[in-house]
Parts: sequence; structure tokens; C-alpha cells
Amino acid sequence: MSEDREFWSAVAESYDHTVDLQIGGRTRALVRERLAEEGSLGRVAELGCGTGFYTDVLASKADDVVATDFAPGMLEIARTRVRAANVTFQAEDAQRTSFPNGRFDTAFMSLLIHFTDPRQLLAEMRRILKPGGTLIAVNLDPRALGGLSRVQSVLRVLYRGATGYRRKPPRGFGNGVLTADELRAILDEQRFSIRTMETIHDRSRPSYIPVEYVRASSV
Repeated sequence: MSEDREFWSAVAESYDHTVDLQIGGRTRALVRERLAEEGSLGRVAELGCGTGFYTDVLASKADDVVATDFAPGMLEIARTRVRAANVTFQAEDAQRTSFPNGRFDTAFMSLLIHFTDPRQLLAEMRRILKPGGTLIAVNLDPRALGGLSRVQSVLRVLYRGATGYRRKPPRGFGNGVLTADELRAILDEQRFSIRTMETIHDRSRPSYIPVEYVRASSV
């Protein structure tokens, strides 16, 4: 875990540019636009906030936001970018937070699942949400692509990661990638009821990687 924390802190400055080159130039922007369509989210936990790319949008929809990441380098950048008065930044491991049971109305995480043990992560989300609380999860799904597009996407992720981060990733990096069906199954196992699952895809190139924008309720 310390190796992962050190990696993400070291690459924080180059993260936004690199990840957009890896998955698709407008994918995260499209997700942010979709997030801006949400109604009132109440008390929000943002897990894996990174550099704060989504935090201002969450703040505009929330009573208050606790934006968390386990990498100090990411949090340092996020604190300089986000000025919303209702946001607090806090160092947390998303798979084992320090939050009490049922603290939040909404939990939000984007491009986090594949870097975790998905079952442990989703069990923790259920624990910190109030009964009937909302989970909004953005899941990277490269296996939704087929044939040459999938090969191109994998090569681009590897190349852009190597040239953008210039640092060897930790062992097992990104091994938790889930398809939409696998994510549905684990959400059901962890007693979440899926409300909607939308595909968001920057279609300017067929090899750009789609994501699922999932809204689910804790049961």
C-alpha cells in the first residue's frame, strides 16, 4: 500500500494530462458534465479525489463534501485548486476509511475501482452510506471494446503511462478492472440496488475507453 501511495504522490503533477491521453481526451470531461446534472446529494464522501477534478462539481450539489485520497501529493494539488467553502480534504484509504457507519448520503468515486479490491471497496462504501444512500461510481471498462480497438487502447494506456509518469507502477497495478456485468454482480453481492448504469464514451476515436456511470442505492 505504501508503494501505491508513493507512486500516486510522485505522479500527481502529470496525472490529469496523462490519464486523459490514456483513456480518451474528453472522457472525464463528459463524466463531469453528467455529474453536474445530478440533483441534491446531501453529505458527500468523494473517494480517490485525486487532483480535485470533480470536487467543485460535487460541492455545487452537496451540503458538504469530504474529499479523500490516500496520496498526499494528490491532496496537495487538490487543496490548491478547489476553493469551495463546503469542502474538507482528508487523507483516507478508500477500502478502510475512518468514517463512522452511515455518515454520508452520497459516495462518489471515479476511475478508482480497478486499483482496489472491488469487493472490499464496495463493502466499505455501503458501510459509510446511510440506508438508502446513493453510490455514484465511474468504472473504466476497456473490455467493452473489441478487436483492434481493444489492442490499440491497451497499447495507448501502456505507452502514455510510461511516457507521462516515467515511473514504474506498483505490482498488480490496475488488476481490479471490471466489465459492466462483473460490476453489476458485485454490487448485487454487496447489497446495492442499481438505479441506472449509463455508458459514457468519447467517440472521437473508436479505441478510446468507455466508462460506466453507475447510480446505486445501499439496501
